[in-house]
Amino acid sequence: MRHLYYSVSLKDAPKYIFEGVDTNSDLICVPDFLVQPHGFLHRGLKFLLVGRVPLSGHLVEKITGNIGYQWLTTLKPGDRLLLSGVVNLNTLRAVKWLTPKGVRRYQYFNNCLRFVLPQDQVAHRVKEMKAMGYELMTFDPEDAKEYGMTYTPQFYRFSASGQEDICYDFFFCGMIKDRGERLNTLKNKLETNGYSCKFIVVDDSGKNSISYEQYLDYVRKSRCLVDMFQKGQVGLTRRPLEALFFDKKLLTENKQIADFDFYRKENTFIIGSDSWANINQFMNETDYVIVPDEVKQRYDVNQWLQYFK
Repeated sequence: MRHLYYSVSLKDAPKYIFEGVDTNSDLICVPDFLVQPHGFLHRGLKFLLVGRVPLSGHLVEKITGNIGYQWLTTLKPGDRLLLSGVVNLNTLRAVKWLTPKGVRRYQYFNNCLRFVLPQDQVAHRVKEMKAMGYELMTFDPEDAKEYGMTYTPQFYRFSASGQEDICYDFFFCGMIKDRGERLNTLKNKLETNGYSCKFIVVDDSGKNSISYEQYLDYVRKSRCLVDMFQKGQVGLTRRPLEALFFDKKLLTENKQIADFDFYRKENTFIIGSDSWANINQFMNETDYVIVPDEVKQRYDVNQWLQYFK
């Protein structure tokens, strides 16, 4: 049996999601050996040598201080290797040189490339990755269309929702990014209307961060999840799927969400499309509509893995 190897550090939300992978899946998660090396010497040697000249896996491990490159040479034709969001071309070139022929190499991006790279470099990086033989997948339909990548919808974990006593009307938790002012404005507006809000905004230093277990506890205790994303983003964040799988209402800026099959107007209030005058009706007079399990399963991690067959 040939396997799909996923090089990733599973913690917090990813750990929760991938615990839902079927036991008979061909997925094998391996430690993320592609992280930036610790220490000035390792970083310097990696910059000067790795991906610039062909090197053995053993030597690359010595240079970077990361174990795993030698393992790449043991893969078999028909195996598949899935990398997550690697944009360093030298690193990708080193992986290519060490991977035997017949191994399919995928790159999945769960962030918009225009957010992680200078705009004038995105097209070049994508072209180089494709030239190396990587199959590029993205959660963002605009990136997929503009750069010729395969669109793979956002995914989550299918499980029982697990309701608890409600403590908050609206809940948000996330990095501040470029949305701090918008979050403050929204929170003040909601509280002025008499709603209780739990907003946890994490700054660049990580202050106010909580575990994903704590995060899910707040989700279960809230009536409605708030989804505010970076300006220019089109792909779904994880919050709409958390709302879907935990049977929560959603307050979102994403107007494209109305195009998804799980969208129900009773469950989703779209900022900029729905009239703010109807927020009380949405929250207090409109019952939540349960979305069938067969719809939810389309966004389950096991369905997402089918894109890498």
